[in-house]
Amino acid sequence: MSQILDDRTGKRDSDMSTFAVPDFDLRLSMGCGQVFGWEWDGDWCSGVIGGRAVALRQEGRKIHCVTEPGADMTRVASYLGLDENYRRIMRSIAVDDFMKKAIAASRGLRLFKQERWPCLGSYILSSNNRVERIQSLVRQISMKMGDERGVGGRLIHSFPEPEVLGACHEKDIRACGAGFRSPYLNESARMIAAGTVDLDSLADMPYAEAKETLKSLPGVGEKVADCVLLFAFSFYEAFPVDVWIKRAVEKVYFDSREVKIREIHEFARSHFGPYAGYAQEYIYHYAREGGLD
Repeated sequence: MSQILDDRTGKRDSDMSTFAVPDFDLRLSMGCGQVFGWEWDGDWCSGVIGGRAVALRQEGRKIHCVTEPGADMTRVASYLGLDENYRRIMRSIAVDDFMKKAIAASRGLRLFKQERWPCLGSYILSSNNRVERIQSLVRQISMKMGDERGVGGRLIHSFPEPEVLGACHEKDIRACGAGFRSPYLNESARMIAAGTVDLDSLADMPYAEAKETLKSLPGVGEKVADCVLLFAFSFYEAFPVDVWIKRAVEKVYFDSREVKIREIHEFARSHFGPYAGYAQEYIYHYAREGGLD
């Protein structure tokens, strides 16, 4: 790990590492709608992992990573999903011709292991919202109430902690453009800050119990709970269903017949197996990119 010095002070400003990343596409994985709050500046993508600012750039099968001093590179690799056996997962979900096409169209897309509270907060903001708009809301809230951090000459704002968002007034969140989602984010933050819901404890619960616990929070329904469990807790049996997924699954697997979300959940876990959540993200991205046309 090399060190980068601040030109003004001569002190250690950042650390730099490079590591191999077979079967990985950074831009695709960052842009497929699973994660929010990261900022692109040319080929560099910046965010926060484990409480440290991180900037990433892919060059072929290598990732160049600049971090604040003290960053845990094992955690960075885990966040990016690089600790999973990608090829085994792809073999597991490639159960039919449609999935084989979806996988081939998005080679290198990995599910991240996001920070739990920022993931939950982002998905509370996702209700009835477009990916681009969610990204904008997360950015505005982070800039207004998050911590300012820097890495490699880049300024980054972290997503505000529950204690910060819970203590602020709802109107402060609404001023960022969150609209009807403002009281949901505000009250959920209060409940988590107060310990009414312990996010860390969800990792030790069975999937169904963890889902019901999340749904006790304002603004968290079936889809948001499944997204958080999949993207922040690696419950790979979670299969979030939104309009894109519902339309795709009905068209491909039910001859365009309308089916209930419960049926889709049951079908997905049976058809795709233990990595149904991975299949979900490939279907979602393939559908959004016009793969069903």
